[in-house]
Amino acid sequence: MQISREFRASMNWLHTWLGIALSGVLFAIFWMGTLTVFHMEINRWMMPELRGGVTLDAPIDPIVMPIIEATDPETQTSIFIRRASEREPLVRVISFGGGERQDLWFEPETGAPVERTQSLGASGFFYPFHYSLHIGWLGLGYWIVGLAAMAMLVLTISGIFIHRKIFQDFFTFRPQKKARRSTLDLHNLTAIVALPFHILFPLSGVLIFALIYFPNAMTQAHDGDRRALIEENNGFYIPDYLGEPGPLPSSMDAIVARAEAIWTERDEQPARADGLRIAHVGDAGSEIMVQHVFPERKVAMSQGAISFSAKTDEIVRDFQPRPVQNVSAWMEGAHFIRFDSWAVRWLFFFGGLAGTMMIATGLLFWMRARMRKGMEPASVRVVRALTIGSTTGMIAASAAFLIANRSLTNDSAAFGLDRSLLEVLAFFVVWIMSFIHAGLRDKYAWKDQAGAIAFACLAAMSLNWATTGDNLFVSLSSGQWAVAGVDLALLASFLIAAKSALHLARVQARDPEFSAKTLSRAPKPVAAE
Repeated sequence: MQISREFRASMNWLHTWLGIALSGVLFAIFWMGTLTVFHMEINRWMMPELRGGVTLDAPIDPIVMPIIEATDPETQTSIFIRRASEREPLVRVISFGGGERQDLWFEPETGAPVERTQSLGASGFFYPFHYSLHIGWLGLGYWIVGLAAMAMLVLTISGIFIHRKIFQDFFTFRPQKKARRSTLDLHNLTAIVALPFHILFPLSGVLIFALIYFPNAMTQAHDGDRRALIEENNGFYIPDYLGEPGPLPSSMDAIVARAEAIWTERDEQPARADGLRIAHVGDAGSEIMVQHVFPERKVAMSQGAISFSAKTDEIVRDFQPRPVQNVSAWMEGAHFIRFDSWAVRWLFFFGGLAGTMMIATGLLFWMRARMRKGMEPASVRVVRALTIGSTTGMIAASAAFLIANRSLTNDSAAFGLDRSLLEVLAFFVVWIMSFIHAGLRDKYAWKDQAGAIAFACLAAMSLNWATTGDNLFVSLSSGQWAVAGVDLALLASFLIAAKSALHLARVQARDPEFSAKTLSRAPKPVAAE
């Protein structure tokens, strides 16, 4: 089928203006999503207590049973237990009851409580930033991200229609050509090489939060009952509180072993429970749910949940996903990347980096094209400031978050904020200042912020050494691959950002009328793991 010139022109208009309108948000989502691929590894860098060895087969009864026995049944307390894993070596116990929440961490082999670093870490900051932008008011952050995800799908499809020689573009990058041409080549190349990711990420992201975006449609078959929908889709439910005393479970380890044996026989491969929930501890209606949410050997998530009666130890419910759920479960699991495949995890990481590169080069190309057409200097200055703050500013702010983490102690407090919020404050102060700096320094801000990224990455790596003693050589020799990986990423980012800053400085020294045309030739900093 022949595509008309008018149709391509309309797709080009849509692609251009939709991309410009949401490019800043899309860059933030892709950047944070890229870091989120290794959020647990970044946690281990930010929280030294997570750097110990991993003991997967240690019993949890010595940890959990004393907490269960000390719980007052009248508080209607529910206890959540997350078992230790290769990527997170501590046992986490969270209890909700009496209007209070208690979050405790334990060393799995000895059962000793562990004092956690008072930090949100990558899981508590980068991760939710990726899907909510930390905008909680009326759930606005979720809606902005959802709009950006749908826009990303439109941009991807319209981009395919725009390019007549899409397969040729896959093999085309001409860095020695004029800057505008090489920038477009790089934009096309990163768009095409990671095309499956550009479709999978936004589509699966919208699917994960479909209950927020389409609540009425999702609950239509359940007469608007959200709890019934969640129970049918993933087996998670809350039993009724009866208000009568009941016996406590005799052994959590025995219950976990029974659930794992059922899954192993059913799937014909070893299965390991990743979480438990004890609802209404000490009540006659108390139940214990053993969950198999993120199977290690399958992409699809929500593979099983078995509930046992705390009174009789008998199986109350045995949730198994229906065949019709396999597609959505696979897409959601692919988005979370919790299955045991480091090769796929690195592939997704570089796919995310390709997305950030695609967005940044698209902004640069558009800005350069408008300058050629005579855009007003004031408009150029505003667009450039927004572009710089949205890209290099975001990267610098992420590095500042790591610096704050290694600079503060658990007792640190200022402006009425504790340590964890001071780390967040450092991120947003640096990010906001990057926009202001870009507005003041204009075209020279690229060099300045590339230099700032180089300095920040080197500072973060040095502070890790100074505060924990785990320099790169120690981490590598002791098998601390997560810590060493983050340090190596910081080192690589330092080298690339420093080279970029020096390149831009040389260009500015030769050409007083330095403009955005040289930017496409400068390497782009690499993300921390």
